[in-house]
Amino acid sequence: MNPHGVTVAVNNQKITFQTGTLSFKFNIASAEYDFTATPEISVISEDYLFTVPEKIAGIILSKLNLNAKIFARNCEVKKIDRQIAESFLNNWHLMGATQSGFNRGLFYKDELMAVSSFSKGRKMDRLPEDERSFELIRFCCKPGITVTGGLTKLVKNFFVEKKAGDIMTYVDKQMSDGRSFLSAGFKKHSETETNYFLIHRKTFARTIIKDPTEKFDNKTFYKTRNFGSIKMIFTLREKL
Repeated sequence: MNPHGVTVAVNNQKITFQTGTLSFKFNIASAEYDFTATPEISVISEDYLFTVPEKIAGIILSKLNLNAKIFARNCEVKKIDRQIAESFLNNWHLMGATQSGFNRGLFYKDELMAVSSFSKGRKMDRLPEDERSFELIRFCCKPGITVTGGLTKLVKNFFVEKKAGDIMTYVDKQMSDGRSFLSAGFKKHSETETNYFLIHRKTFARTIIKDPTEKFDNKTFYKTRNFGSIKMIFTLREKL
């Protein structure tokens, strides 16, 4: 963070990033962390600091308003192939790439600035028989860049292209309050339950576990969790 003029201070289970008058604090969720003690939005899992520090740095730059800003109206939406999308997401999305049906990129002067991945259409009871719901599985921008209106442009473009009934997504409550998705036209639908993980104490490799009461080797792993997700839905229909 030093090249960006950001100082970092660690005190017990807190880590503070500061530049000028702006600061942002995370509580570090290590093996002994009490998840009931602090606000959800300010918690970061310790393993991420070791396994994906460059991605965390990108998040911090955005939180401190240090990103360069471009406007979506000056960008072009294009279809991109799976290899390009996966490379971009594996490099910059906190969770990396995953399987998807469709990938779209946002280009500024022919440079890829943001990527969104969508599922194939699914029939949902909430929609008329002839309409389908698509999931926005991944979205992220190039580190150091904020595309103002980028999420909105990508989602609306895909919605119109596919004549979608709606587009749904899940927002990780540990990293976001969903504000940017609300601004993009999504509405809160519901919340999902907490997920639990085992973290290897030496490698910090993360494995999701289905049964949080299941016994494990405490000398090799420690157990952690997240706060669940916010399910959100976007539609141009009058009602969800």
